Amino acid sequence: MSGIFDKLKRKIKTITFKKIPVEIPTLYGEVLKGKVAVVTGGTTGIGFEIAKAFIHNGASVIITGRDNDRIANAVVKLKNEISDNENIFVCGEVLDNTMTTQIEERWKQILSHIENKHIDILVNNAGVISKTHFGKTDEKDYNLVMETNLKGTYFLSEIVSNYMIENGIKGNILNISSSSALRPAVSAYSMAKWAIHGLTLGMAKKLSPYGIVVNSIAPGPTATRMLQSDNIININRMSSPSERYATASEIANLAVIMVSDMSKMVNGDTMYATGGCGLLTFDDYD
Repeated sequence: MSGIFDKLKRKIKTITFKKIPVEIPTLYGEVLKGKVAVVTGGTTGIGFEIAKAFIHNGASVIITGRDNDRIANAVVKLKNEISDNENIFVCGEVLDNTMTTQIEERWKQILSHIENKHIDILVNNAGVISKTHFGKTDEKDYNLVMETNLKGTYFLSEIVSNYMIENGIKGNILNISSSSALRPAVSAYSMAKWAIHGLTLGMAKKLSPYGIVVNSIAPGPTATRMLQSDNIININRMSSPSERYATASEIANLAVIMVSDMSKMVNGDTMYATGGCGLLTFDDYD
């Protein structure tokens, strides 16, 4: 009976708790000073917060997305974070991860923004979530998820890593994975995130001799547009051991550390930020 009452209490808390975000300290400093980063899917959510955190730590940022208007809007917001620093620039480029035949051409457009600088960091954040699952999978949904989350990441990383090697850049590639990679795969999304974990290991081994560091961050359920509405006001999630969603700014803080020179010996690894969701076992459902 206690298990039933516990579930009921969690349900009540989810409804009645104050529906306001927690205050998360933002990492400010110069640990990325002088670096240039490309953040895919940087117009909203985790990608936008990573771009903002990079700016607050001295990096210039090029965000990508699929929609010109959303890119322009995000760039304006990010420029407001610069505080008149002439050494930092922000811009955006259209890049659709599903259009792999166009990625190389879009990469050339990205390079046209950097003048005498070079790209030091790639964050593979662009992604979509599955709308269908195993047993009732829609093939179009499956293809969109796999091409966006995995195929585009694979080919863009290949182009960027070759660029880094050819230019002697000891850079960083950071993949945004998911706690879904800890669970049995029953959707295209979870399959893609499993694959991202393996790709992170493979790229790290392949690129380590060139001084290129490859890691990933695996967030748990995060309060973004992917999981909630545009006006996110409720980050309570009583099914999580932490009893809330992660915030995008928490993931962004980790990203700053992971691509900084402080983490050069963290290579081929995944930083899990699940709020304890990876700890759930069958006894939690008694």
